[in-house]
Amino acid sequence: MMGPSANDVNRARIGRLLAAVGSRPTPDPAPPDVTPYDWRDPHVFTTAQRQRLVQALGQVATQMAEVFGRSRPTPVEVVLESLTQHFAAGLCRHLELQDDWCVTFGPEKGPPCGFAFLTPPSAMAWVTGLLGDTDTARAPDQALSTLEESLLSDLVSALLGVFLTPLRAPHNLRPIDPLGKGPPGVQFEPAEALCRAVFQVKNSAGGPASEIIMVLPCSRLAALAGQPAAAAPRLSPQELSQTLMTHLQEMPVAIRAVLASTTLTFREILDLGPGDILLFDKPVTGLADLVIDGRAAFHGRPARALGQHALVLVG
Repeated sequence: MMGPSANDVNRARIGRLLAAVGSRPTPDPAPPDVTPYDWRDPHVFTTAQRQRLVQALGQVATQMAEVFGRSRPTPVEVVLESLTQHFAAGLCRHLELQDDWCVTFGPEKGPPCGFAFLTPPSAMAWVTGLLGDTDTARAPDQALSTLEESLLSDLVSALLGVFLTPLRAPHNLRPIDPLGKGPPGVQFEPAEALCRAVFQVKNSAGGPASEIIMVLPCSRLAALAGQPAAAAPRLSPQELSQTLMTHLQEMPVAIRAVLASTTLTFREILDLGPGDILLFDKPVTGLADLVIDGRAAFHGRPARALGQHALVLVG
């Protein structure tokens, strides 16, 4: 009888191993901090490109504060509160612009591609500051006078001009429709990637902060973010649809004319020989099928034309 092998693991050896390495489980390392990733939003810009955008729009915010400084006695601070990316379908579904003040912008030749808007409380705060009015009891939804609307429109146009200045070189964007209440007349494709930039306005004299929000396609900010220029110009939805339809119309499609068909077992096929007669599922006077992609699309009668077999379609 042989004794236990030197490689046998018995209770005593297990005890010595546990004593040597410790019987307590090693705690798992703390998970690293990661940036949340929401697949429901587009990710057009990398982290570095987004930081570059934030820096550029931060300078825009400083220039906006100078615009406010020329129109009111108390200093105003403007900061870029947030810069987010969204698909158009999701963003437009959550925006309620019926009571907001909106102004559109776009290229010199072409439809609007973006818009700026501010809420009634922000509009009322700005008008009050422009007029030096100390009456803070006015309701935010109270109608503005013609003078107040004119002053508000001039201020928003000046702020929008500051925002569009760094975008004029590649895109030549400018205000299109005047400031007005209600949704802007801008059409976005549901899957189009949009940027939403929120600029917060803080009055040094106190009071609640206000804000103006810019919405535009991410592609319009690509150059400002440092993205390389696209190799080919972006097609409009109408041009893309026309291009796809042209290619579809030029695609070759295989067509077969089938007079009749039948089904045989593999044994019956092996037994076939010269002189055998096969019965099909149609009479000799029946119509032939014009088969496209495995489906009978038309019916017709066999014929001859220019010395070749032909099919006269009957339905």
